[in-house]
Amino acid sequence: MFSGVKPNRQILRRNVMAFLREKGFNAAICKTKWESSGGLTAGNYEFIDVVLSDSKRYFIDLDFASEFVIARPSNLYQHLLQYLPRVYVGKSEHLKQILKVTSDAAKRSLKSKGLYLPPWRKHRFMQNKWLSPYRRTANLFPATFSSDPGAFIHVCAVKFRTVGFDVTIHGGERWFLPATARTR
Repeated sequence: MFSGVKPNRQILRRNVMAFLREKGFNAAICKTKWESSGGLTAGNYEFIDVVLSDSKRYFIDLDFASEFVIARPSNLYQHLLQYLPRVYVGKSEHLKQILKVTSDAAKRSLKSKGLYLPPWRKHRFMQNKWLSPYRRTANLFPATFSSDPGAFIHVCAVKFRTVGFDVTIHGGERWFLPATARTR
């Protein structure tokens, strides 16, 4: 559905957030930011979250697995990465468990190759990406993108052609199926 904007992560996140809001979810872009302290490198990160009426918060990261890639991984670490979801949708409890396991595995993997663990792969840094203080925004247009919404729309423009069937028969019933869109 969003394949036309997939290369631009910022626009993809905004489109997915808008889609979820259209479906009635309290979705927003979360921006975390933290300062350096005690050997921790400063940084910032963006992801989507959904807050349900019972105050449960779900994290949605559209490029989750790539956040754990390291240089010269051991075979065991490569095997572990295969089990990480490309797109993460889940609660903070599960996220904390994943962060602990992968951070420990990354540390062991790099140590086995005679390399040091870079600051941006330490457990505290990885936790800060998703679990540090954050600011939620539901704005469709990022403040840093451009003051001209036309520029944003121009970047999102995708050429489509339609492919599909007007009518299909399912269990003896006739259903109307609109043509689906596919990018070129």
